Amino acid sequence: MNFVVRYQLHTYVVLFFAFIYNIPAYAQTTYDNPYLDIGIFAFEENDFASAISHLKRATLKQPNNPVAYHYLAKTYQKMKRYKEARYYYGQAYGIDPELNDLMYDRGYFNYLTHQYQNAFNDFVQAVKQSPDNLIAHYYAGICAFKTNQFQIALKYFMSCVKQNSNIKENCEYYAAVCYFQTGQPEKALSLFNSIAKSSQSSALKKETNKWLKILKSNPALFRPYHLYVNFTMTFDNNIRLAPSEETFSDKDDLLLRTFVGAKYNFVQTPFMIMGLEYDHSQANHVDFSDYDTVGSAGSLFLIYNKKMTTQSLYLRPEHIWLDNKSYTSNQGIEYDIKWQKNKHFKLLANFEYTFMNNFMNDDYDGTSIKFDIGLERIFPDNENLAFVSGIGVLNKETDGKDKSFQAGKLDCSIRFHNDQLTWTIGGSYSVRHYMNEDIHFLRRRDDRLTRFSTQFSLNEYMIKPVFQIEHVVNCSNINQYDYKKSAISFSLRYFY
Repeated sequence: MNFVVRYQLHTYVVLFFAFIYNIPAYAQTTYDNPYLDIGIFAFEENDFASAISHLKRATLKQPNNPVAYHYLAKTYQKMKRYKEARYYYGQAYGIDPELNDLMYDRGYFNYLTHQYQNAFNDFVQAVKQSPDNLIAHYYAGICAFKTNQFQIALKYFMSCVKQNSNIKENCEYYAAVCYFQTGQPEKALSLFNSIAKSSQSSALKKETNKWLKILKSNPALFRPYHLYVNFTMTFDNNIRLAPSEETFSDKDDLLLRTFVGAKYNFVQTPFMIMGLEYDHSQANHVDFSDYDTVGSAGSLFLIYNKKMTTQSLYLRPEHIWLDNKSYTSNQGIEYDIKWQKNKHFKLLANFEYTFMNNFMNDDYDGTSIKFDIGLERIFPDNENLAFVSGIGVLNKETDGKDKSFQAGKLDCSIRFHNDQLTWTIGGSYSVRHYMNEDIHFLRRRDDRLTRFSTQFSLNEYMIKPVFQIEHVVNCSNINQYDYKKSAISFSLRYFY
């Protein structure tokens, strides 16, 4: 007999008898199955091929033995054969969900394979089974963190912080990030300061100092109110003559826009923000001063965060003056929902319903319904890059029947963002189908509009400069509605 084979057999026989005579309680747990006992010892000796052979024999001898399936799963996990590991974890769970260490081991397996929500559910069960298992608390927090359940993650991290363990500093760091993400910057700052003073880990100090820089350079985070100002200068080679109408001048002009706004959060908790917002805007032309506009808009908003979902509701009244005369008055309701699976992927949806009242032309009175859905994908290999895309539909019904239309839109863009700059390049394509004949041309109008734009902003300045180029082409089945326009804009933005 080969020496290695004799040596392995001798080892397993010795370990088997030690297991039977010295640990009778565990022998009872394994249902007195010698194949299982030898399989477990082979697993502990990292002899995975032998472990699988004996553990499979154990399942043939005792098909309802959860321990055999549990160790088969662990063995395949060690071999990185994750499909088989997942199957056997499921088999073990189906027989005995309360099996000792099963939920922790399956949770760690799901964590390794990036199934963070499943891993979180398993670690929660592991914590319930073994409340003193700090590592289970820690991984439950990590998985909640990775699925953007920051308030839940905070609970698990703080339970570890209260224990004097070797993972305390890591838990303090993640707890501080959770405080920041749940709208509690004061607690985040306090905890980050504590880590920066006491930590012996250079890597942890480096990451902590990054967060301290963000917090200390953004005092607005600590205030319930915010102010913002935007000034834009635009050269447009085809000036639009009225905000609600598709009427263009075919002439260029310089347009100066000023936008001032304020927001106050009178309710601010980790789960909910409620407040008021007011915006005032003004657009002045150098040559076409008869088409100068002034806008005034308010908003009552409610934002609710739960796990991976953020829901927002806005009530928006708006009034616009054209050449110092009342032009339009709109009242709208808007609902947004954002589902963020992880830091690399999120889905967004938006619904708007608006009542429109045009004081100068009753044909534009009516209602508007808009629905958009989109996604944002950050590239894991380069987190500065993101792909953003969306589709939307719009239905506008007006008193002037030839002004009513339905539209669909597709847009996509690539964004590069870091602490110094943000650069976005993208475009959109939309179709617009009018519901009735045009009163002037006695035929239904169909438009195809293509838009390209690029925007570049510098982020490291208190007053942020933004540069934008835009080109728009509209092609209609009625030639008189064809148009092209290009615009170059420079903006200065300030947020307090």
